[in-house]
Amino acid sequence: MAAVRLRPVFDDFHLLRMEGSYEYPRHQHTNYEVILVERGPYRCELNAAELVLRRGQVLVIKPGDWHQDHLRRGQRHHVLHFRLLGAEAGARGIPLFRPDVPAQEQICRGDYSGEAWVLDQIRREALAGGAYAGAVQDSLLETLFWRLLRGLDPTAISKELRQLPKFETQREEIAGALARFMEKNPNVRELAAALGMSPRHLANRCRELFGESPARLLLQMKMRRADELLEHRSMRVSEVSDALGFVNPFHFSRVYRRMHGHAPSRRVPSMRILKASAAFAMLPAEC
Repeated sequence: MAAVRLRPVFDDFHLLRMEGSYEYPRHQHTNYEVILVERGPYRCELNAAELVLRRGQVLVIKPGDWHQDHLRRGQRHHVLHFRLLGAEAGARGIPLFRPDVPAQEQICRGDYSGEAWVLDQIRREALAGGAYAGAVQDSLLETLFWRLLRGLDPTAISKELRQLPKFETQREEIAGALARFMEKNPNVRELAAALGMSPRHLANRCRELFGESPARLLLQMKMRRADELLEHRSMRVSEVSDALGFVNPFHFSRVYRRMHGHAPSRRVPSMRILKASAAFAMLPAEC
């Protein structure tokens, strides 16, 4: 099940130290930009509004914004660019701000001087490189993203984003109710009754929150549980079939193959193979 959440993805970062004055040309942003002022004041024009940020303040610029920097000698600020995606690969993320948000409300409230260390760690990962540098940068960015979000005026945040905590609670409630039927074969009416909903309302909520019907969602949960039982508990296919409420092992195997593309017997732990190999190696040579 894909989480109903955002996934901030790191693009690039730099620390700007001004040794002179410069008017950066007006430009339109394609991704999000975070500006954290280390030494100010930082002045800019955002969507025709003049802004001034002091030390420790943060400005979050959104895609589509028109922006112009008024850079002056001695000022220093961190600049980070990122994208917002959905939890699933390739999924489009929901917007951070409401469409008509004033430029002034894109400034985070509070002193974020202490968050400069997160940006420094992102910079170090970029310099170090390596196989997992990108994943580490995204993790650090996610921490910073949610801390900045707490500093924004709630009225400036998009309706979709403000609904995320509510959606997560509803997802957990539905998933928890379905998990109680893991060993049974309930119909939609029984599942809906466990949640105090009508079958139609449950079907609509499952499609909205999970992108699946209630029956399909429960089946996916059973298949994940089947993988755990086969791999980590070393249970036989017939035992897993009984534990998950299937009519018989043949029905279970057919459903498993349809969803995974292979038989459940392929999930047998490699430890069994190792034991069999060791036993074979101990046989006399003439056998």
